[in-house]
Amino acid sequence: MSLLIDNVIIFTNTPGKNIFSNSALVIQDNKISAIGEAKVLKARFPALPHLNGNGRLLMPGLVNAHMHSYSTFARGIAMQDSPANFSDVLEMLWWKLDRTLDLDAVYYSALVPAITAVKRGVTSVIDHHASPNAVDGSLDRVEEALSQLGLRASLCYEISDRDGAAIAAAGLVENERYIKKCLQAKAKNANHLFDGLVGLHASFTLEDSTLEKAAALSASLASGCHIHTLEDAADQRESLRKYNRGVIERLRHFDILGSKSIAVHCIHLNEGDKDSLAESGSSVVHNPQSNMNNAVGRTDIFGFLARDVLLGLGTDGMSPDLAPDIRTANLLHKHDLKKSTVGWNEIQTMVLENNPAIFERVTGQKVGRLEVGAHADMILVDYFPPTPLTGENFWGHFLYGIADAEVDTTIINGDIVMQNKIIASIDEARIAHEAQVVAKRVWKKFLEKN
Repeated sequence: MSLLIDNVIIFTNTPGKNIFSNSALVIQDNKISAIGEAKVLKARFPALPHLNGNGRLLMPGLVNAHMHSYSTFARGIAMQDSPANFSDVLEMLWWKLDRTLDLDAVYYSALVPAITAVKRGVTSVIDHHASPNAVDGSLDRVEEALSQLGLRASLCYEISDRDGAAIAAAGLVENERYIKKCLQAKAKNANHLFDGLVGLHASFTLEDSTLEKAAALSASLASGCHIHTLEDAADQRESLRKYNRGVIERLRHFDILGSKSIAVHCIHLNEGDKDSLAESGSSVVHNPQSNMNNAVGRTDIFGFLARDVLLGLGTDGMSPDLAPDIRTANLLHKHDLKKSTVGWNEIQTMVLENNPAIFERVTGQKVGRLEVGAHADMILVDYFPPTPLTGENFWGHFLYGIADAEVDTTIINGDIVMQNKIIASIDEARIAHEAQVVAKRVWKKFLEKN
């Protein structure tokens, strides 16, 4: 679509982090075609549909670099036992829950957080899915759900040997089928919103033969892998016990890591591991709320950034909204290191620069900044700065004001997905009711497996 947005404060998130007051932006053919003085652009594009921002802040949509939409039906679930450690959490909650999901549950578990993402200004998601008893076509159902909201996404299916060789093989097939589907769609339409990666659970649930096949698949499709890496110390212990190799050494041996791959968490690494991971060129994604919730430790974000690792921020299924993890990251490292001055520039870099760069690296799609030629993914925020707003102090405004402000309008790929806080394409109350029906079925299966 084509649109002229005026009467806005524009944060471009380009080098220099420019702020333009009383400005305008033009969208044509799904991309940004002009940014400048409102009077000039109105005269230049007199026939375009017009959206008055009424003095709001216009900024790029946020990118969530690691999300588990399938975790939705864990909300409020009753566990029969209390986990003593992270391994128990996996076995008592997540691995039992994902085995209960059928394709309808996959659809609704993705649709519900997609609504929240749009409301909270997240326009691009890198999602990691698991449903071992409903593998075939599961990524299509996730795509179908996200398409209802117009979200942009990279999807993958979580391959694991924990449920047997047949399900691991099915996961490989699902990733291959979906990546090829996306490649074919993009060949026909460069603005196609979806891409795929080869999803993997974690080293300790993956046999050597499965890693070999996953690496061969990603290489054949010029794709990358999306894998949980050393979230808990048990990952390293089991890798050494079963395969006589540390996790990073093992993943590099099988060519799982690389420039298009994402290693998630990366907490329990020694200095040599960090060097090796950096040499691989992989991206890393930090998930602070989830790590705190599971009491697994803190990612050394400073060590990775010092090694020029492309380090981003995700939510790991805690929420589709990125803002709580942004704030948590800002506080966690200060608190843990007992240094109030650390983390400010680092978290800003991860969110504003690296998350879009990770998404572009794995999909080829230029998002996360407002500049001519970029995809038209942006949000209009109810933020009217009570103090001077500049490119230099934008991050302070974000942490202590913008993060609390409501999103009025969300635009993805040039299409208005939400306007005046209304998502016209969906009936949220009806969807919640339908999701509850599915959730009751999921919970019944979950309790029967206790």
